[in-house]
Amino acid sequence: MNRPPRKAFRLLLTASLLLAGCGQQPTDGQSAAPPASGLTSQSITGSRFNEDSILYMALTDRFSDGNSANNNQGFNEYRPGQLKYYQGGDWQGMINRFDYIKNLGVTALWISPVSDDQDLSKDGGEAGYHGYFTYDYNAPNPHFGTTAKLTELVNLAHTNNVAVVLDVVPNHTGNFLDPGATNYNPATNAPAAPFNNPSWYHHNGDITDWNNQYQVENYDLGGLDDLDQSQTAVRDAIVGAYQNWFNTTGADAARVDAARAMPKSFLQDFQTSLNVPTFGEIFEGNIDYVSDYQKYEWGVLDFPLFFALRDAFAYDKSLKNIGGIFDNDYKYQNPLRLVTFIDNHDRDRFLTVADDDWRRLRLAMTFIFAARGIPDIYYGTEQAYYGDGKPKEWQGIANEQNREMLTSYDQTHPMYRYIQCLSTVRKTYTALRRGTQREMWKDDTVYAFSRRVDTTGEEAIAAFTNAWDPQTRTIPLRAESTLAVGTVLTNALNTSQTVTVQSGGVTGKQITVNLGAKSSVIFVPGSVAAYAPPAATVTKVRVHYNVGMGNSVFLRGATYPLWWNQGRGMHNEGADLWTWQTERLLPGQCVDYKPLINDTSWSTGSNYNVCVGQTVDIYPNF
Repeated sequence: MNRPPRKAFRLLLTASLLLAGCGQQPTDGQSAAPPASGLTSQSITGSRFNEDSILYMALTDRFSDGNSANNNQGFNEYRPGQLKYYQGGDWQGMINRFDYIKNLGVTALWISPVSDDQDLSKDGGEAGYHGYFTYDYNAPNPHFGTTAKLTELVNLAHTNNVAVVLDVVPNHTGNFLDPGATNYNPATNAPAAPFNNPSWYHHNGDITDWNNQYQVENYDLGGLDDLDQSQTAVRDAIVGAYQNWFNTTGADAARVDAARAMPKSFLQDFQTSLNVPTFGEIFEGNIDYVSDYQKYEWGVLDFPLFFALRDAFAYDKSLKNIGGIFDNDYKYQNPLRLVTFIDNHDRDRFLTVADDDWRRLRLAMTFIFAARGIPDIYYGTEQAYYGDGKPKEWQGIANEQNREMLTSYDQTHPMYRYIQCLSTVRKTYTALRRGTQREMWKDDTVYAFSRRVDTTGEEAIAAFTNAWDPQTRTIPLRAESTLAVGTVLTNALNTSQTVTVQSGGVTGKQITVNLGAKSSVIFVPGSVAAYAPPAATVTKVRVHYNVGMGNSVFLRGATYPLWWNQGRGMHNEGADLWTWQTERLLPGQCVDYKPLINDTSWSTGSNYNVCVGQTVDIYPNF
């Protein structure tokens, strides 16, 4: 796109544990952290962002529009309702809605890249609302606000004991150079100085083989112009720009975009120069590959665990696979610094791939809050956002419906309240943040582990099932555990549920755990503030029909989470019983529906109807 250069913006330089239990609303930030461990070169001490953090990732353009005057910069890049273009969110919107962020219980806010972006991609099919089409590294994105406004957001966050993580893009600019070209055509179609020097870039075309590391580091990512970090001038310009951002705003950490596409030596020098923790995007499921990057950065995004969690909790695959991920934790410099997540801006929303089942979402969220690493919540998850409910990532990355505008800030929403609960529990128990994780039980449908601070003996035990039926397991305590026989453990997520440590088992001590279908527990010793989770309003349809071996029943309907043009799979509970349930329907809402065999053969007769909170049995004919 031909674009008149903007006038550069001058960067403005500016000088306790909670009560246990989910019944307590988080009111402060993270507790004091012990000294960081790991490689000396990666030991960034004193940062507000650390192993204790609870992270919230918000796309700035999609969070809240606080200043409509900055929405349209005159390039047809602002198109409300068209999700590949700007929607109006900005730093003022985050300031206005900061209580919503803080009250969720998070202690760190990850925002979109802050630099001025190419307004439209070269083909005009997408705007740079996400921040990954850099135009001017040294100027703020005017759609988001001024540098002073960004600094105001950071200061507000710090006042509320919340760290701010800047998303940084040192690998590439926007798409300005034609493939293989060594000059800009026309000359005005170029990034801002000093990055308008074509010799600063590789000219090898797009990456075609992600198994070829040379291509990954020296070719273009989806047409975006790939900077050559091996050149001193390029390194100095990138580092200098981001040093200025961090020095100016006082932000606390950096998420490094496309980290695997840059030399590891650059990643290490980049972090050292910024003197803040960095964690890299290593979009890969191979642990050997991902773990090596933590030798050069403070942390990494835990994509191997992400893929395993989605398989286990969205698709009901064996929980043994999750155990296989943790078996390899020794390969990381520090597993506590892995950023764990169940969805993000490049993947379908979790509910999209989990059949819009809120039980599955609660289960997966509980897992990342209880397991080692830093849990990351993708904006909208706390409002049970689901994109359009139809998976897209099989086509490549998902980058449209999963990036909807946040329009509800309901702090009474069941999912918001549940994440508040998880945040409180994690803040309360050091073991859930700093404890060593040790496996206690592993089979296809039940997984359990201990988190223990060995220097103090503090311990928490978490157990999970992805089964459709209640599960009971008698689980030996770890040999390292100092929990005595007779100790009563309370589920911090539902204090009416307790277990008592009994004699027996291979270690001499064991507990018998009862898990409801698709549920989890976090057992802790000692006094726990009373908490009962709100009852879920479940609407259930039970179809009685024997469809024969190899066939399935689907449900279609008039109101989401059903559609008339695509069916939802039902769960088989017997030869002639298929069930489907949802927590999505609103008070007073009813929906027409019909079952189909294999999502092709409709039942005969009129539509059926079910209203919120009902369990309905039907006996259709086909």
